[in-house]
Amino acid sequence: MTLTLEDIWTRFAARLRFFIRGRVADDASAEDILQNVFVKIQQRLGTLRGVEKIEAWVHQIARNAIVDHFRAQRPTDELPDDLAQPLQDSTDEAEKAGLLAAFRRMITELPEPYREAVQLTELEGLTQQELATRLGISLSGAKSRVQRGRAMLKDMLLECCRFEFDRRGGVVECEPREKAGCVECAS
Repeated sequence: MTLTLEDIWTRFAARLRFFIRGRVADDASAEDILQNVFVKIQQRLGTLRGVEKIEAWVHQIARNAIVDHFRAQRPTDELPDDLAQPLQDSTDEAEKAGLLAAFRRMITELPEPYREAVQLTELEGLTQQELATRLGISLSGAKSRVQRGRAMLKDMLLECCRFEFDRRGGVVECEPREKAGCVECAS
């Protein structure tokens, strides 16, 4: 059985109007969303596989259209002009160079198979597939070595220093732990 847009309108328009109206306060916006839903249905009707799934398919299009409506309504704020600042200054560069040197020294303290895996992937930029090929091991073996090496390195870093992260996981601040006696951070 082939459904036409008119069949779908007859069967679902009233329910969709009620569904959309229950989620959008403005009648005019609800009608606009309903019209957009049927435009999308018309555009995608040829992609529908199985008439038995029509109701779920139509309601998914309606849900997506409602989400799109609210995204478009979300207010945006202008960013202040003075927000843009230099990304790095000379102090940051010196600190980063020191941290990189400390990081490299910590990597050399890892047990051999993990040290090599971390050095090749993190410092030399090899993919894990390339690592596996170079070392003559399976891809899952290479992934395991890299993962375990990273975990050991993380433990070493957390034992040595206290980190503060922003909400995206970027390091905001790093300071040596007083009792750790970390040679890496003191240098």
